[in-house]
Amino acid sequence: MIPRTHVFAVAVEDYQDTTFQTVVYAEQDAQGFVQAWQELGVEDIDCVKLISAEATLVAIESNLRESLRKVGPEDRFVLFYKGHMPSLQEQGVIATFDTRCTDVLETSMPLSEMLNRLRKIECRQILLFLDGSHGAFPICSELKTDLDNKFPSEELQIFCKESPKRSVFVSCKPNEVSHPSGSLDHGIWTHCLIQSLKGAAKESMEKDFRMTTRTLQSYLAAEVPRLLRVTVAGAVKQSPVLYGSKVKETLIVDFADRLQKGQPSLAVTSNPIKDSSLIGEMRGRVRELRGYSKPKTSLSTHNDWERDFVEKAGAAEVTAQATEIFEKLREMFRYKRKDLSFTNVASTASIKGPDFDVNICLIQDPDDAERYLLSTEVRSFRNAEAIDDPRFLGIFSKYCKRVVFELAVNLELESKIDDIEEIECLAANLEYDPECTEFTLRMPEAGISIYATEMQLVFSLDGPGDLKLLLDNTQKAFSQLSGNRINLGLRD
Repeated sequence: MIPRTHVFAVAVEDYQDTTFQTVVYAEQDAQGFVQAWQELGVEDIDCVKLISAEATLVAIESNLRESLRKVGPEDRFVLFYKGHMPSLQEQGVIATFDTRCTDVLETSMPLSEMLNRLRKIECRQILLFLDGSHGAFPICSELKTDLDNKFPSEELQIFCKESPKRSVFVSCKPNEVSHPSGSLDHGIWTHCLIQSLKGAAKESMEKDFRMTTRTLQSYLAAEVPRLLRVTVAGAVKQSPVLYGSKVKETLIVDFADRLQKGQPSLAVTSNPIKDSSLIGEMRGRVRELRGYSKPKTSLSTHNDWERDFVEKAGAAEVTAQATEIFEKLREMFRYKRKDLSFTNVASTASIKGPDFDVNICLIQDPDDAERYLLSTEVRSFRNAEAIDDPRFLGIFSKYCKRVVFELAVNLELESKIDDIEEIECLAANLEYDPECTEFTLRMPEAGISIYATEMQLVFSLDGPGDLKLLLDNTQKAFSQLSGNRINLGLRD
């Protein structure tokens, strides 16, 4: 009998109890996760997918029982959940569509119950992928005991220690939030997971194209924080977690085997630019933030407590700036309510519109513990003409001071430095480190400085100016480099 993979996916984006905050991109994440498994084609696939209103407590329990009955000794069972995952009275629960805020324990699926059901099946592998939006669960005054956003990890640790066949991937640590990205149209962690399953992330594999629990977790642990910095302007932390075996032998997908069978090759992007954005930053003293209250100790380091303190103190500033931009977009671009989505969690906010996305965040200044850094980023331009619109320039000139290009293919810095040094007028304004991990090129004629790493190019004005001048001078820099036959990876 051919081994089967049983995929059971549940995602709740909007809850029947409107007290619960929307879990942004939950439905899209579940769709992408299931589709990625279906496209693998390495073995027979049996999929169950329950989305939002379909994901009631009764429906999940019934479908889970039925799915587990089908699992054979040589099969694999894969479970994906995206939604709220709080704890109450020291019990972890999985919120369903019909979970009631005032009666959580009786209207949710206890984590322990789900794990006990999985303990009873005999199969070759169990993989759980839990993308819990811990930080967005509401605190209900009607409850005698408040809900705790810290999803308990002990149950998962015990579950995995009982058998090497079990592995549980969780999108973030218990005291963190799993973040969405308007530029990716997915939760960041699930986006990386889907890319891995599609074979589009070679960093998630061994050199022989085998993806294991260890290599996948290593990729998620590195890529999620990187994408968080890029798409949410680096304001928050999200640390993916793996419970269970991390050894090389715990195989998830053998892409080499897939290639040998003549199935589609690994995805390789042909677009040299992954994304482009406009970014600006404002710094100030933490004590001047609206939510500031004098701490017991002075801010002198960059530990977790101080970072959290600064972010909480600056939440009102983020909300105020995001609201101001949101209202200006509605007024000047005549966007309707359904055209814009607004997400505001702690010290981050994002606005997703039909033409572009806006991300705003506040963190402790990495260079000065007593100061904050408020970042604004405009990215994911779906309408190329929007950036030249006077209305756009009018809104974002006060916020954005740099143009940033994220490259899909690594830039060969040593060869580019060699090319630049052959041009006398450019070589005089070139600086780089001995290991050639980055370089800065000033272009006085264009009024622009370019900072380059393997995966990023940043264009900044040499002096004061507005956004239109920044865009115009960036184009001048392009023209000057092109005239000297220097390609920085921005075109094929």
